[in-house]
Amino acid sequence: MTVGNNGIKMTCKLEKQFISTTYQFNAITQKDITKIAAAMFEAYEGTVDQQEETVEEAILEVEKIINDGYGPFIAEASYWIEMNDEAAAVICINLWDEKPLITEIYTRKKFLHQGMASALIRKCMDTLYLMGYDEIILNVTAENSNALHLYEKLGFKQV
Repeated sequence: MTVGNNGIKMTCKLEKQFISTTYQFNAITQKDITKIAAAMFEAYEGTVDQQEETVEEAILEVEKIINDGYGPFIAEASYWIEMNDEAAAVICINLWDEKPLITEIYTRKKFLHQGMASALIRKCMDTLYLMGYDEIILNVTAENSNALHLYEKLGFKQV
């Protein structure tokens, strides 16, 4: 989750979301760590956002996220989408400075451009809104232009 010198902080006001998708949103549990970590490693491998060098390191990172290593994990607003018995896309939310933070959002390369990240973010934003939160924050690598475009399309603004 560490964002280096090229990180951009973004924020979005939360409101009721219209979610039109055929994807099933699965809650993240301890038993899902290996699948979610494998997806993390594959999604980030060879990109500007890669931090973990092995799947084992990705497992440790996912464990840190869901065990409150980046602030309290908001399990009710963290989801993953399963396709072909593997994690295709994942969103993890932690509470940071009393605001929900998208700690991780990633999609396996073979599932990119199918709307999974957008669906996960909208579902998460809707859940957080219904929980009483009014804002969500994230950090994105400046070089990740695809992610920046997606976040802006969903209403995020640079801080």
